[in-house]
Amino acid sequence: MRFGARVLKTGIAVVLTFLITNQIGLTPALIAGIAAVNALQPNVYRSLETTWNQFRGNTIGAMSAIVMVLLFGSNVLIIGLTVILVLAMLLFFKLQSVSTLAVITVVAIMDVPFGAELGTTDFLVTAGTRFSLVMLGVLVSLLVNLVFIPPRYETKMYHNCFNIANDIFKWMRLELNSVTESQNVKKDLEQLQKRVTKLETMYSWYKEERNLLKKQRFSDHRRKVLFKHLIASTRQAYNLLKRINRYENDYNHLSDDLKYHIRIEMDEMMAYHEQVFMKFTEKIKPETSELYVEGANYFDMSLMTHFLTDYSQLTDEDDKLQYENILEIITSMHEYSRAIDRVDRLANSFFSYHTDKNKIDIQDETLDI
Repeated sequence: MRFGARVLKTGIAVVLTFLITNQIGLTPALIAGIAAVNALQPNVYRSLETTWNQFRGNTIGAMSAIVMVLLFGSNVLIIGLTVILVLAMLLFFKLQSVSTLAVITVVAIMDVPFGAELGTTDFLVTAGTRFSLVMLGVLVSLLVNLVFIPPRYETKMYHNCFNIANDIFKWMRLELNSVTESQNVKKDLEQLQKRVTKLETMYSWYKEERNLLKKQRFSDHRRKVLFKHLIASTRQAYNLLKRINRYENDYNHLSDDLKYHIRIEMDEMMAYHEQVFMKFTEKIKPETSELYVEGANYFDMSLMTHFLTDYSQLTDEDDKLQYENILEIITSMHEYSRAIDRVDRLANSFFSYHTDKNKIDIQDETLDI
């Protein structure tokens, strides 16, 4: 079980909501608490956007509920019809993302006993109170997101990338040395896919963040581009591992020299990737990775040339087919290499120029967040 910042913020939002409603004497506080839980968002930008959308959506829901009760009274069929009407209007105004809370507003208002027990004026006052309770919960969620435990996306993304890449490197080395069970790798591949997807979702939240100071927006954009390509390189590493696992049997039928060539190339790329990670924490100089790659040359021919040379000597069609499948691995290696090179060049530029503005505050973490 993981206890994250969002869980803590949800609890804080509910507590604050109940404290405020009790202090000002609004009831039932349950409505505000439900609204606070529903309105909490993963980042500040989404909270601001959601607050505005919630206000519009809840206003539509409240007005519809009041009009329907005044015209037709309040019963189960009218409530159901009003919910359908409100959902249709929210779809028309492209506010379907706030439909849950808008429907809660409708039900909360239409649940008020109107008629003999409650006059029109009292009903309107009660409806206004319940609408205020919903918006109070939304505003408290916005306040909690602004003040309490602001998300540290850069730290989270870096350490998740680093941990995922290390797990990928472990399986790559085991696969290339033919010491793994294919089924075991497939199980871990499914988990790695989920982790990479979660990482990409986290980046989408980070990308939505906006800096209120205009002079800092350019440096924010540079950091976002840098992390975009760091995550892309992790995705390419995963794609390569997936290809290697898929064509494991074909790889094992390659000549020993070609397998050795592929292993050396892979070791170079993984070491290159590891150095890029160290560059993000400024533990090595910006130009270090370039020097490492330029200085590494173990073969007289490229991997593709070596592959074509071996392929041209084959006569059996089944052997040729197995070699042809290896082309997918070589293609993935090329895409992975380009992805690392791209993020390395961006990191070189980022940490070499505008050093006073290009700062990444990565705190020490050891596990996925």
